[in-house]
Amino acid sequence: MATEELTKLNLTELNKNKAKLKSILIAGAIVWLFLLLAVIYLLIFKSKSAIPFVPILIAVPLTFLPAITSWGEINKEIKSRNQN
Repeated sequence: MATEELTKLNLTELNKNKAKLKSILIAGAIVWLFLLLAVIYLLIFKSKSAIPFVPILIAVPLTFLPAITSWGEINKEIKSRNQN
């Protein structure tokens, strides 16, 4: 989300976007942890069958980087509006 767009939103819309991003990030973390546990299980019990999942295990957190940065920008905007 661009900074110009954040300044156009009111505080309730910012809080709604913050909650939406938080739920997306939590769901992504749960999926990533499930995948991590599956890869660990496969490495322990079926050693070579986990190899195709390792790039996915690395790529999942990278796909959430834009959401993390947007969440940080929204937090900064909310904080700056609460100080004023």
